[in-house]
Amino acid sequence: MERRMGLRARTDFGVMTREGKRTSRCRGIEVSSSGIVLERGRRIMRGEPSFLVGLEINLPERVQPLRALARPVWWFGTQQALRFVRMSDADRLTLAEHFDVLQLRGVAFG
Repeated sequence: MERRMGLRARTDFGVMTREGKRTSRCRGIEVSSSGIVLERGRRIMRGEPSFLVGLEINLPERVQPLRALARPVWWFGTQQALRFVRMSDADRLTLAEHFDVLQLRGVAFG
């Protein structure tokens, strides 16, 4: 298992994933500056995760989604962790602002 880096926070927002030609809707349930944990809503089978996953992250305080390219790190049951491998500087800044919003709401960081 890989080691976590940075702060992470519990959250809940919509995420669209693209793996090849397959598109799925799921929920972002935990986020950090380096990655995200998704609730896929279905069991993830061995050998199923793609090498790279395109993400459209729909933060509640934003109209336009953040876009990222990520790679799977682990999965268990219906949850999957992904590490961001590409995201624009503007989207990274927006993600940092999301942390500020969560902190104002009293969300605990781990």
